[in-house]
Amino acid sequence: MRAAILLQRHGRSRWTTSLLQGSPYTITVSRRGNTAPFQAMLKSTSTASSVTPVVVDEDRDVESKPVKRYITDFGLPSLIPEWRKMFKSETLFTDVSAGLTVGCVAVPLSLAIAVASGVPAEVGLVTAAVSGVAGGLMGGTTLAITGPAAAISLLVVGAVEQHGLEALPFITLACGGLQLASGVTRLGVAAKLVPISVIAGFTTGVGSLILTGQIPKALGIPTPTGLNPLEVLSFVGENIGSMNPSAAALAIGTSAAMFALPKLHPKIPSALLAVGGATLATHAFGLDVQLIGTLPSGLDAFQFGIPMMPSLDSMPSLAATTFLIYAMTSAESLLSCAALEKMKKTSYKHNADQELIGQGVANMGAAFFMGMPVTSVIARSGLNVRLNAESRLPALVQSAFVFSSVVFLSDKIAMIPMPALSGMLITTGLGMLNPAEFKHCYAVQKKDVVPFLATIGGMVSFGLAEGIGIGCLSAVALNYNFLATEKATMQFEQVKGVPMPHLHQVGSFGLAGGNALSHHLGHWNDVVNSHLHNRSIHTEAYLNITSRHQRGTVWQVAGPINFISMFEIDEMMRRIKEERKAESTQVPIVLDMMGVTNLEFTGVEELVNRLLETADGATIKMTNCSAELLNALDQCDTQRQIIRFSIPEDLATNQ
Repeated sequence: MRAAILLQRHGRSRWTTSLLQGSPYTITVSRRGNTAPFQAMLKSTSTASSVTPVVVDEDRDVESKPVKRYITDFGLPSLIPEWRKMFKSETLFTDVSAGLTVGCVAVPLSLAIAVASGVPAEVGLVTAAVSGVAGGLMGGTTLAITGPAAAISLLVVGAVEQHGLEALPFITLACGGLQLASGVTRLGVAAKLVPISVIAGFTTGVGSLILTGQIPKALGIPTPTGLNPLEVLSFVGENIGSMNPSAAALAIGTSAAMFALPKLHPKIPSALLAVGGATLATHAFGLDVQLIGTLPSGLDAFQFGIPMMPSLDSMPSLAATTFLIYAMTSAESLLSCAALEKMKKTSYKHNADQELIGQGVANMGAAFFMGMPVTSVIARSGLNVRLNAESRLPALVQSAFVFSSVVFLSDKIAMIPMPALSGMLITTGLGMLNPAEFKHCYAVQKKDVVPFLATIGGMVSFGLAEGIGIGCLSAVALNYNFLATEKATMQFEQVKGVPMPHLHQVGSFGLAGGNALSHHLGHWNDVVNSHLHNRSIHTEAYLNITSRHQRGTVWQVAGPINFISMFEIDEMMRRIKEERKAESTQVPIVLDMMGVTNLEFTGVEELVNRLLETADGATIKMTNCSAELLNALDQCDTQRQIIRFSIPEDLATNQ
């Protein structure tokens, strides 16, 4: 069920009065055609207010399927129908067009990210071509695009500086192996243990480091190695007189074009046009700037090989580097795909475990072609959505475009000026400084600013791994109350046999139907709360009335809901799925949130996403939501798909 209704009770029998009389809102209900669901509209009598559509459907059947412990078939049975959809005639043209446009963006971005990662330019292109196919076919999100990511580029730089370029394929292979194992064993939830506030801080920190690293290159000022960001900026300021005006003009022009072109039309491949324009200007005016230089021609760029096993002495530090890259690429991919799923729903539901399988196969495939680590990248995936893609075909088309560029246009790519790539990376870095995820974190819990800033400060001052570690430790310290008398992790309890009045067909009642719907929801919450929290009224007459209601299960949630709650949320969803097999599918999934003590965005978003995934369109109701929880739900459930009830006054005073 999809719903956008919030009911607040002011006494035992004033649901309708407080909602419809003496308030600026009315509810009307109408049937959608001849189908079972009803369309409810919460309308404001004020012209300044918005209209929120709601769908109420308690009769939709949800098929229960057994959950296997391990995904030994790599998810192929569910993916094969997805592959067949790629060749549907009605979507073929749109998907091919989307893939070509994404490919136009992927080529210059992959080049720039390779340069920022300290690897040869062709490594970025080869990685994008190989991983795009594997991730597109095997991933857990239909419209996701896999490839090199700016957010991971500095991790790759550190790995190359510490272990050498020859160790990078092995690191990529090991990272992919860990992801594949995590997906097969259904440990996708473990990759979500990194708080979103830390990921947002990591993104901002990487953006600031990319900026400080590319500004000297954009100005054509050689910079000594080993300087921290502040020292780099100081060095640039002291040597600004030695900058190359041509390089600065190309970088500024490229960056400006990348900012301006999407404002003209969101589907314009701004990266390709900006870099292409800079390349034409360089050779038309004979500008004295550094070029990418010679690239392997034709199929020579795609050198298949077995990654070299490093020495045993280097294995401890190599293992630490690999695990860090595994953790951040996995978290980045799952975060990107969750955001992508909200942008556009597809028939194939986002699956975190399948996504790790896809990313694992993509990384392992890239490793056998001497490639670098990859993730599911939100920028290219988001463009794919905006281009109205419908299947996995665009991921394959963009990979084919990148492949063709390497094989047939390597001599043209070699002519691209390096300052143009620096300008593109500067634009990318600026876009990473204000991640949207942090805004949601801060809206739910103000103290999330601490791990956010701690991560950035640690990265800039000590290094990437140290910054992530400092951020995670500060997040744990803030959210894990060791001194509390109650348990510091989320708990849940199953209460069976709760009477639940059923929503009958009220859609043909017009305005009266709106009143009927309001009465029903208010009465429903009264009955459920009376059973759970006010057993003193359980008289013989009450029990006789409620005996005619259908019975359902309420899941009472207590304690904090935060990133530490991931395994508890996963276990609760597993139990809900098991319970739904023996329960009527007409009974909604109900959560009693009375006992929730503390909230953090990562945990609440995971709870909301997993509930929607588990319900698969069935009704979800949250009763006894505090004001803080209602605010958090507004951040995580922006489409208001969960019916939510505030805490009634008589229960709130007894807390």
